[in-house]
Amino acid sequence: MLKHQIVFSRAMEAVHHLTDPDPPWQDILRTARDLVGADSGTLIVFDARNKLSNLSAIGFSDACFADYQGHYYRHDVLEHDSRTAPAGTWLDTARMYSSAQLHRTEFYADFMVKHRMAQIISLIVESNSVLHATIGFQRSTIDAKASARLQTGDFARYFRLLQSQLAQRQKALTIGWKSVESAFSEVNEAVLLINQESMVNKMSTLARHYVEEARGWLVRGGRLRHVDAKSQRLFDIYCAATFHDGQTRSLATAAGWGEFDWMDLSAAPDALSLLGGRLLLVRLRRKSAFAKPDIDKLESVFDITHAEAAVLAGLAAGHSVEEVATLRQSSVLTVRKQVASLLSKMECSRQAELVRLASLL
Repeated sequence: MLKHQIVFSRAMEAVHHLTDPDPPWQDILRTARDLVGADSGTLIVFDARNKLSNLSAIGFSDACFADYQGHYYRHDVLEHDSRTAPAGTWLDTARMYSSAQLHRTEFYADFMVKHRMAQIISLIVESNSVLHATIGFQRSTIDAKASARLQTGDFARYFRLLQSQLAQRQKALTIGWKSVESAFSEVNEAVLLINQESMVNKMSTLARHYVEEARGWLVRGGRLRHVDAKSQRLFDIYCAATFHDGQTRSLATAAGWGEFDWMDLSAAPDALSLLGGRLLLVRLRRKSAFAKPDIDKLESVFDITHAEAAVLAGLAAGHSVEEVATLRQSSVLTVRKQVASLLSKMECSRQAELVRLASLL
């Protein structure tokens, strides 16, 4: 009894950290496995297309992890048979299938047997239009009463707290996302959260407007896609690279005649991920080739005078030096001196380079 109380206390302490920005999932799974009395524990997340989005495990061998992640998640009988089940549902191979039924499945014959699993018990912790997630436990022997026992006493208290903490985390995530959307909307930027399969997890109102217009970026089958194949290939390459090294990458894509979308891809904060899966934050700015750059922004970004910024804005709008002089009611000589100063301050050798830099804003 004393040992149970110690194990229970450790599990409760660990699960309280679910509301941390970056929860200690390994500690949560380890203490949950010990409380349940299983050989291993898992957090498994599938996206809206039933693709494996995240796998965290304690007690899995490297071979077991690789087998599930590389192939057998596609044949997971519990996942297949619970896609429409709500959060809070318990799943148990010993109760859902007869021995004959289970033994005929590829998942049991080629995966469970190989990795000495006789029984898998899982609790659906999240089920919505974006993802389906379970916390599961694997046993080398069958305990027909295990899933019923986990719904009583200290076990029930633990799993109620786990679900409550996840609900609190979801609330905090919703508030955090609203803050992100509000901040970027103020500067006219659309934002999205996507996973490694480019499945859209969240999108701002402006992002929804852009993809519904389908003038470049759109959402097809829940995934962020581009109508141009070359742009799509570059996007896929950049996404994979950013997931790998966490470095921010940018690309420009066409959005109709005279317009383009400037996209920044960066690793999303851990606090925006509900269940530990890595996400990318996608920032999207739509620009027109005919839009005149903001003079105050040019002045601030490039550390130039207001007059120089006005000249730079005129050049970026497609005007010649003579036209800029006329529009500003200034002499051509004065404008040429200002252009020379701009070339020096912005470390450019040609006027075209000035225009290119100005157009990035």
